[in-house]
Amino acid sequence: MSASLSHPADRLLGALGALYGMGAVIALALASHALADPDAAALVERGATMALFHALAIFAALGLRLRLSASLFALGAFLFSAALYTHGFTGSRALIMLAPFGGMSLIVGWVWLFVRFAFPVRRQR
Repeated sequence: MSASLSHPADRLLGALGALYGMGAVIALALASHALADPDAAALVERGATMALFHALAIFAALGLRLRLSASLFALGAFLFSAALYTHGFTGSRALIMLAPFGGMSLIVGWVWLFVRFAFPVRRQR
């Protein structure tokens, strides 16, 4: 099973996965080398770790043709990481309430993967 790169949603999700992976590596480098405050660096590292793991989860879900999980991972990684990046890099708590919504989206994406594997849909021929 593999994702069809001809479908616009798969291309968008794949591009977001690549963007999240790249952004996470950049954020980790900045947290290590540019942030003097250890608490701020820890926030950025936490956001980058979630973005990096879920970038990979997006590709896995696409490969399994589970576009709903891939979409939930993309949304959740964005909301969670954006909230932590903003707080860590700027000190602003303006977006911090997005983190729980991002986390919930990530959890639901994993639940959907579980459901699809635990209770496979049998297609009639």
